[in-house]
Amino acid sequence: MEMFNMVCTECNKVNSIQSKVENTLILCTQCQADLDDPFPIEVTDESCAIHIAHSDIAVLVDFYSTSCGPCMAMYDDYEEAALGFGSSVRFLKINADIQQKVAQEHNVSALPTIIAFKKGEEINRISRQLSQVELTIWAKSLV
Repeated sequence: MEMFNMVCTECNKVNSIQSKVENTLILCTQCQADLDDPFPIEVTDESCAIHIAHSDIAVLVDFYSTSCGPCMAMYDDYEEAALGFGSSVRFLKINADIQQKVAQEHNVSALPTIIAFKKGEEINRISRQLSQVELTIWAKSLV
């Protein structure tokens, strides 16, 4: 079976996982959190960097600000789109007003900006509000 790395959303431990078997619960080896939890998570500069660098699955990072109208309008759509992906695409959110290091490292100059990463490399970015349908189509293209 093929192995891949997945970062725990609770403790940030890098877990080496066998290819997903249907209806099998995938738990973190350190904290026992569900690694298949599809909900987007709020990350810090440090935890975001860990997810980007060590995840073999695609990672979508939503750089946002609470004072940005389009960012807040996209909030529910981003969350709804994430629900269909579980352990195949990780959806992250980072407040670029508070957590500025990762945004600066990736030259984020407009909000919202969503960047897709795979195995530590940026593969695409979009700097505008996206609908749930657009986010879902984009995430499917990353799997």
